[in-house]
Amino acid sequence: MKRTTRQIIVGHLADRGMNVADIASELGVSKETVRRDLHNAGHTGHLVLRLDAPLREALTVLRSVHDVPDTVAQNVHAARAAIRATADAVTDARTPVTTPVVRGVTARRDGP
Repeated sequence: MKRTTRQIIVGHLADRGMNVADIASELGVSKETVRRDLHNAGHTGHLVLRLDAPLREALTVLRSVHDVPDTVAQNVHAARAAIRATADAVTDARTPVTTPVVRGVTARRDGP
C-alpha cells in the first residue's frame, strides 16, 4: 500500500474513533507508523491549551460548580463541558423557531 493511501486510511480510522494500537493492527504496521501518519496529517488527537492566568481563572469557576479539585482530569472535564455547552448554545441560536399551527383557529389582529 502506498504511503499516501495509508495516511488517508489512518486518518479516516482515527476520525471514526479507533485508537493507535487498533489501527496499527488493522493495517499491519507499527504503532509508531500510525502516530507519524496522524501527526503528519495534523491528526494529533489532542487539543493543547496554554494554561495562562485567564484560562486558569475560568477553569476555577467551572470547577467550582461541582466543587471538585484542581487536577488535570478535572480541568479537562470542565473545559470539555464548557466547549460542548457553548457549541449547544450556538446550535440552538442558529435553529429557527417555528410557530405551531393550530387547526381551526384563525389569527386575529387587533388594532388599526
